[in-house]
Amino acid sequence: MNYDLAMNFDMELLNYIEKNDIKHQVTSMFGKLKEDIIGGGRSSVTLPEVTKEELQTIVNKCNQLGIKFNYLMNPLCIANKDLISDSHREILMFIDELREMGIPAITVNSPYLCEVIKRHYPDMWVTLGLYAMVNGIQQINNWITLGADEITLPHSMNRDFEMLEHVLKAFKDTHVKFRLIANNACLHDCPFAIHHASGVSHSSAKDGKGNDKYIDYNIINCYFRKVTKPTHLICSDWIRPEDVHYYDELCDRAGNHNLIIKLVERSKGTEFLSEVLQAYLDEKYEGNLRKLFNWADTGNVVNKNIDNKAFLEEILSGKMDAKSINQYIKFFTQLPNVIVDNQKLDGFINHFLGRYPCREKPCWTENVDPPKGQTKYCTYCYQWMQKAVSYPEDVNLEKWSENGNKLFENMRSSRIFGVKESIHE
Repeated sequence: MNYDLAMNFDMELLNYIEKNDIKHQVTSMFGKLKEDIIGGGRSSVTLPEVTKEELQTIVNKCNQLGIKFNYLMNPLCIANKDLISDSHREILMFIDELREMGIPAITVNSPYLCEVIKRHYPDMWVTLGLYAMVNGIQQINNWITLGADEITLPHSMNRDFEMLEHVLKAFKDTHVKFRLIANNACLHDCPFAIHHASGVSHSSAKDGKGNDKYIDYNIINCYFRKVTKPTHLICSDWIRPEDVHYYDELCDRAGNHNLIIKLVERSKGTEFLSEVLQAYLDEKYEGNLRKLFNWADTGNVVNKNIDNKAFLEEILSGKMDAKSINQYIKFFTQLPNVIVDNQKLDGFINHFLGRYPCREKPCWTENVDPPKGQTKYCTYCYQWMQKAVSYPEDVNLEKWSENGNKLFENMRSSRIFGVKESIHE
């Protein structure tokens, strides 16, 4: 299996790959500047400051190692910049710069931008990002006709082996590659996905709205559900390192090995990314599987010095509520440790190898057993949660949940934005 790994712009990560990736399975890496005209799939506040000179150094090293550096121009929303004269020209000038640096690949989600890149730069490799939300063979075919060389498949396909086989067979006579993201750990069929993608898109462009004071309501919901109702963690569409061989076998059956596993997260440090990579290279991981997930861990982020000056200015001007912002900060800094014992998940994937039952019933995600005799819900992941998920004894889940509920109330009532209840009386 080949891997597409996040780039955090630390040369030590490339040194680790050079030393440990003996079979050269890392064939591509993805990343971007903290801010640019287009923006991307992560809020700028989480990313490190990177100069174009530093980007050039990283690209040179990738080219030396035979790794394709893929620059991300992949927001869900471009705010029509590709369709306005001045910004369209600026986009082309920026891509010219990337080409001069020796960058061979770009990730987009815009159909028009895909076509424009292929028209101006026919030898540029164009990857389609997750936010294009491709969910079927006809959509894949449509994107190929637009010029896409590589397509990131949705999380919902990760365990749908039947659908994956159809995809690989349908396009085995093409050069097109497909990517599955193994460790993002988003909520299964997340209701916040589109809104979240839009939010981070606008908070990552250089003229984005509120880059330095973006309140990520979507991620709060994500973590609250996964921590307080941990069946969500099992339902999440991750791929265990131990199960990678099933995807290799799938490629054998389909007669198409143009499948790549993507490993995130570019806002994380080299210690995290090297541990993730090694687990998948070894196809084995002993310990807490959650440690391989894209999880808010303040000890493992690239940008540890987030400037809260913008929040302070909003508070002092009365536009934000100090207590609510404090709750927001505590929500992440006091995030409880959740243990997902990877060794207890052996055999979990067997349920999905022959068919994909997730399209048939909703998941039971409550923390109590479902009513006897019920047939509406699937309880498979709930049963595995009981077996594999636990919390350390020192975790005060009740206190953290109480803070989270107060934060939700202050957000839903708009109090966090300085709105008084009396405004609606």
